[in-house]
Amino acid sequence: TIHEILEWARGVLEQAGVESARGNAEHLLDHCLGIDRTARFFVRHERVLSSTEEDAYRRLVARRADRTPLQYLLGKAPFLNDDFVVDERVLIPRPETEQVVEVAIRLLREEESVVVPVILDIGTGSGAIAVSLAKALQAKVWASDVSLDALEVAQTNLQQLKVEEQVTLVHGDLLRPFHALKLEGRVDLVISNPPYIPHGTVDQLAPEISQHEPRGALDGGVDGCDFYRAIVPAAILFLKPGLGWLILELGDGLAKAVGEVIRDQPELSEPRVFPDLNGKDRVIVAKREQ
Repeated sequence: TIHEILEWARGVLEQAGVESARGNAEHLLDHCLGIDRTARFFVRHERVLSSTEEDAYRRLVARRADRTPLQYLLGKAPFLNDDFVVDERVLIPRPETEQVVEVAIRLLREEESVVVPVILDIGTGSGAIAVSLAKALQAKVWASDVSLDALEVAQTNLQQLKVEEQVTLVHGDLLRPFHALKLEGRVDLVISNPPYIPHGTVDQLAPEISQHEPRGALDGGVDGCDFYRAIVPAAILFLKPGLGWLILELGDGLAKAVGEVIRDQPELSEPRVFPDLNGKDRVIVAKREQ
């Protein structure tokens, strides 16, 4: 029965060290039965699974016990108001990154002179930042990624969330592909959630992350700051003088180091740092001076 197999799954996942094993077991069952959480309340717990359903469920539970992230098994992850398609080709969008997007929305809404913001999203991955900004601000967004695999996932999300007219995906490293688009001095916002885990600590992360998420989206070099050092000076050329914002997600404990990278650029204002919901410095913001 449903009750029995949920109990079995919870036991298996707990033993494997999976956090919130019960919730994971329920999510995977809903996925297998093609129902959502509300529908599950109307499914009798005495209901017996068909052998096909049970086989599929046991396979999913085994993969979760092997520490494959829940979002990859469900094929989606929530971000702000939408569900994004995700698989092992892209980093799973995080709640911390939602706050980076919220800071960006707040700052651009305050700019009276900006009607249709022009935005560059660097290392877009699943496209979560680009899509969310396009929808919230009716913006025109160009989003880059060095991974063609990631761009395929992002393209799926553009189609499903109906922002293909607003978001253009470009393949290439960081800001390099934007030079061909002649956007220098025309951009209201350069935004990025770059790889920022120090190289030596990637393998110490939870197995869901270290063994399953794309390493290229995590590894920020020896001190975690390689990508900030590359993005910050390259962004200045694109930002509107006196108007353009640079907004970056911060890795844990990196606010001081990234602040220094920004201060090294005379064209950028003194950086401001915003905390996430856990009180950690998570977003750093600077503006291009006149």
